[in-house]
Parts: sequence; C-alpha cells; structure tokens
Amino acid sequence: MESKVAARRRYSRQRERRTPPHVSIREVRQLLKWSLDDVADRIEEETGDRPTKGALSAIELGHRGASAELLHAMEAAYELPPNSITTDYTPRAAAAEVA
Repeated sequence: MESKVAARRRYSRQRERRTPPHVSIREVRQLLKWSLDDVADRIEEETGDRPTKGALSAIELGHRGASAELLHAMEAAYELPPNSITTDYTPRAAAAEVA
C-alpha cells in the first residue's frame, strides 16, 4: 500500500491542467456536409419540435445559449455520446482579448 507521503509527492509533480481542444458544432456540421435544415430535421425527428435555422446558427456562433434539452437533441442528431457537447470553454475571441 502506497504511503500518503509518496502519493502526495507523486501528485504534486503533475502537469498543469489544460483545457482540451474543442471542435465547434458548426465545424462538425460542415464536415458532415449538412445544412442547418438537415440538423433541424434531425432534431425534429428526435423531439417533435423544430428549431429555426437562425436559432441553430446563433448557437453555433456562440451568440446565444441552448437549453439542456436542445443540447441533448443536438447530440442525438449528430449521433454523439451523451454530454459530449459542452459549453464550459472560453471562446477564442475572449481568450485573445485576455492575452
């Protein structure tokens, strides 16, 4: 059994945490060659509600947020694992202003 001192020493030498790279949902959509209508169709199949193209575009561009329900519907539309779309990152524009 490892001593507490050895464990503390090992954990004190860890690298600084870094934010993992992210891929925007817009880039994913473009790689799949889907239009905003395609995404809206898939979300409508999943939930019965159809988001507007404007709402989806604003979410992709970071101009508006999305409800947890819509994020889950988008994950299903893109066939992504649950909780893979996150909103806990620093947008690039804000990061550039800080630097």
